[in-house]
Amino acid sequence: MRTQPSSLPESTSRKILAGFEKHYCVFQQASVQAKSRFDYCEWQQLLDDYKARLYFYDKQVKKFCLELKKELITDMFDEQVWINTKLAYINLTSNYKQPELAETFYNSVFCLLFDKRFYNNNFIFVKPSISTTFIDMDDPVIDSHYIKTDQLEQTLQGVLTELNFTTSYQDLARDVLRLKEQFVKQLDLSEDESFELQLVKSTFFRRKAAYIVGQVVLKNNLVRPVLIALLNDEKTGIHVDVLLTDVDNISIVFSFSRSYFFVDTDYPAAVVDFLKAILPGKTKAELYSSIGLHKHGKTLLYRRFLKYSRSTGEKLIIAPGIKGMVMTVFTFPMFPYVFKVINDNFAPPKTATKQQVKDKYFYVKNHRKVGRLADTWEFSNVAFPIRDLDEELIKELKNKVGSSVTIEGDLLIIKHLYMENKMIPLDLYIKDTQNKDDLKHIVNDYGRAIDELINADIFPGDMLTKNFGVTRQKRVVFYDYDEITTMDRPVFRKIPEARHEEDEMAAEPWYYVGPDDVFPEEFKLFMFSQNDSKKIFSKSYEKLLSADYWKSVQDNIKQGNINNYYPYRQRYRMSQIYSQSA
Repeated sequence: MRTQPSSLPESTSRKILAGFEKHYCVFQQASVQAKSRFDYCEWQQLLDDYKARLYFYDKQVKKFCLELKKELITDMFDEQVWINTKLAYINLTSNYKQPELAETFYNSVFCLLFDKRFYNNNFIFVKPSISTTFIDMDDPVIDSHYIKTDQLEQTLQGVLTELNFTTSYQDLARDVLRLKEQFVKQLDLSEDESFELQLVKSTFFRRKAAYIVGQVVLKNNLVRPVLIALLNDEKTGIHVDVLLTDVDNISIVFSFSRSYFFVDTDYPAAVVDFLKAILPGKTKAELYSSIGLHKHGKTLLYRRFLKYSRSTGEKLIIAPGIKGMVMTVFTFPMFPYVFKVINDNFAPPKTATKQQVKDKYFYVKNHRKVGRLADTWEFSNVAFPIRDLDEELIKELKNKVGSSVTIEGDLLIIKHLYMENKMIPLDLYIKDTQNKDDLKHIVNDYGRAIDELINADIFPGDMLTKNFGVTRQKRVVFYDYDEITTMDRPVFRKIPEARHEEDEMAAEPWYYVGPDDVFPEEFKLFMFSQNDSKKIFSKSYEKLLSADYWKSVQDNIKQGNINNYYPYRQRYRMSQIYSQSA
């Protein structure tokens, strides 16, 4: 029996909130389980949990809507009922621990039930209704330690011990002494200096590492971020791998090119606010996504786009750089994100389909990003005011992605697109840089990026510099996924010797080239147009020009030896600093 209209708002709002609570409970169970996975080195299970968590939200929303449809009439829209439902929902979440996430869940349910013409702030939370700034927390998310330098050793020992891992530390006393020494050195602490050490109570788990995150408040209110990374070796136990105390290096740990953390907390807004304070260059959208709350990250990103659209006089334009054959990319000139839409048709030699490209993005979402694959947010039915679009862009969209575009009144609606952090295309960066040291660094990081990707069982496919970007931290990241695959697919070959001089002069190769054949010797011919860049690359990454090296990587992967890459340089690791195996 369907609920009577007079009681619909109250009952519907309660049902939606109950649906959210069920979702968040399961989400948190995965975060709690991550500690056990780390403790017992259950790396494959942790990866499986990560993949499952990525898509649990959408599955839960769809399942919930199927149940709700049994009780609601959704083929006719009653405006007053849904205005009142939203108001009732606000009342229910006014003293809630996760009001921002509950609102996003409500939006997801509503948008799955009804047409996009109802997507406005009367019926959904286009704007947040409840501030997360003053949530009344039963248990603060931060532990504070007011100490002097001579008390640091005891405090750090307590912090590591209170993590309560079942697995023992390799050498707790050694790790504590090293940590204290590095704290004193990196923060330039005097022997009797007083300071406050603030640490997030929740441990951050990702891949094969556990992270303690916090900040140190020094005299004159000088604040320095703190990150301690722990690793677990199946044979020898847990050890402290690194201490980082600068914004740039900790930002890389939270990079959009890495997988999401598992974090067990009842107050995600408070955790994100703390992270935002120590990492001011990160947006809240990025930080929510980094702790696994990708859907709310999308909500914040879309709200930022709407605000930017209303407040700026900028026009959306075709993104700078060489136009892609697979994607049409556009942006506001000063907006920190780009929009990417799959073209209707791909110019030769591209042979993929639109669905195959979507599958590649899905594949990247699930794979080891190793800090070299850009994360994306996927959206459907995004409405752009036509006044915001440059005329050249409108023509480009109609010509390249016409099947994905509709115009309704003064809005241009794109059925499906991706949003991605804006980066400087690597080819433009190399072309424009005048600093020889910067050029050397970025070309070497390009080689390092390729090397890390292939050793993590990721073959980028099209390795032209236009398909890589440079981040704020001057790291090279790959962002063109239509040819990406695992390393068992390509066939790496040496170019056969020419039979005679005419072979070398011929326009076509004198040897058979199979559909999966790759000739690493040729990379130097198309990777760079500048001789300086070619010389730098050839000197540092000559191995990437050898088919034998690529074959050795394939053999290594076949034997189950996939390299682990951690989000910090080797020189920062305790094992390197103290020149012995940790």
